[in-house]
Amino acid sequence: MGHRGSGDNWPEHTLAAYRNAKAAGADAIEISVCATSDGVLVCHHDLSAQRVLGVDRKIGDMTWREVSALDVDARSWLGVNTPLEPVTRLEDALRELGPEVLIFIEDKQGTNTMPILDILDAQARPTERFVWKQWAPAAQVRAAKERGYRTWGYFDEEQLDRLDEFAATFDILGVPTGASDELILQVVRTGLPVMCWEVRFHDQVERLAGLGVTGMMCSNVPYLLGGRPADRDAFATGRRAAGDLPSAIDTLGWSSQPAFVPSRESLRIQSARATSYLMGSLAAAGTGLRRLEATIAWPDAIPPEGSAGVVFALSGDAPGGQGERGDATGCQLTLDVDGTIEIAPYERGVTGSPVSAGKVDAPTAGSAVRIRIDLDDDRVHVTVGDRTALEAVLTGTTLRGAWVRLFKDYKTDQAVEFSGLRVVSG
Repeated sequence: MGHRGSGDNWPEHTLAAYRNAKAAGADAIEISVCATSDGVLVCHHDLSAQRVLGVDRKIGDMTWREVSALDVDARSWLGVNTPLEPVTRLEDALRELGPEVLIFIEDKQGTNTMPILDILDAQARPTERFVWKQWAPAAQVRAAKERGYRTWGYFDEEQLDRLDEFAATFDILGVPTGASDELILQVVRTGLPVMCWEVRFHDQVERLAGLGVTGMMCSNVPYLLGGRPADRDAFATGRRAAGDLPSAIDTLGWSSQPAFVPSRESLRIQSARATSYLMGSLAAAGTGLRRLEATIAWPDAIPPEGSAGVVFALSGDAPGGQGERGDATGCQLTLDVDGTIEIAPYERGVTGSPVSAGKVDAPTAGSAVRIRIDLDDDRVHVTVGDRTALEAVLTGTTLRGAWVRLFKDYKTDQAVEFSGLRVVSG
């Protein structure tokens, strides 16, 4: 299912998001609904207009005329060149998606159940097309079931101790992906279908399917449904490619998104914390990385200490691990601000001891360091500029993954930029 219309790819809860998620192959679409002060039902997740519309007011305190004058602005999350999109009325969304699309629909304010159900009842084959979605303890489910709709009740982790109390109320149960395996299995054992949210990574799909979860509410639909990976970055577009994500999502929200600099065709990471950025757009499950090219630059100032680099040939795309560089296995190239360059194994989120180290000219502010990494089974050959910098041998199992992460490991806010990413897989 396209969570908010797949909000990691398009401005959430807009016609553009719903249309594109459907075209990308989503089996269902999730729609959140709020009402304006004059009763117009709009597709909108938050009670406030602040995050996506830029106005610190509640949707319920604004008229449709006021809301419709604003645009959904996802540029801080999806990139500077992401188009602004108009706010979508519920009726327009249902018309756009058409009668063949399964829709999970939620009354976010909790006060619009009857008006929403009235609109659904007026659609063709409504009880086949729509599933009523709500937080498990909420009471609106009774009205939806009375009108013949299937229902999906989702549990926050703190409500799972009331699972027995609420489970029989719903046809489908929901549990967050962050819940432990034990908790998810507890919900699966009820015998009801379970749909988890939010699913962004192939590793999550594999884990959840293995636990018996049958539905995935996905924020990253085109990436998870596969397709041919890119062989180079899309930084010049000023928009995030499907599958590319910062390591911090839930904790920091939209503020964790690095900035695209189209004029330099680069990705700028600037935060006072160690962090990484998944380049999922360049990877395909079941393939291996043979060559990676990248350019690293500190455009404004060199940090007093620390390094940046790439973790490559990763076995998976899950977040987490040391410095949020991913909970997977691969190899790490580190460029220190003093010019030290190292290759080390990266095992399940922990960087091992360097197996090869060398020295290049220390980076200077505004200068670019061009790096090429060639992989041949267990051998790694690193070229910096036009000369060989390192050669290393690692165990073969370390170098068979497809994923790449860019990272900075220092906790000051000097920006680092990555550009010119190219990959050869096979």
